[in-house]
Amino acid sequence: MSCKMVILAARADDTTHDECIEYMHEEHAPLVNDLPNLRRYTSSVPTDPEKAGYDYVAQLWFESPEEMNEAFESETGAEVQEDATTFLDMEATKMIPAANETTHYEAE
Repeated sequence: MSCKMVILAARADDTTHDECIEYMHEEHAPLVNDLPNLRRYTSSVPTDPEKAGYDYVAQLWFESPEEMNEAFESETGAEVQEDATTFLDMEATKMIPAANETTHYEAE
């Protein structure tokens, strides 16, 4: 069963939205790319981050919950989580493990 971690990321108080997005793309994403077992990684920016309450949404796909846990418990996982604290408000940021994705519609 495949699974993913959905992250609703909120910037730290001392970071602007633009700084948050730039740091995520330039510094944080390359660290995330090195997570063991990672199969796919996407990020999206809300069209109105102030209204959404989050600065970006990230999705990290893994083959199984076990592989996802291994990734976050690894040395690289610890580095990724530590780096996140430098530009995100970790109390406001939500990390949601999810599985069994269903496609309800897909254009041909």
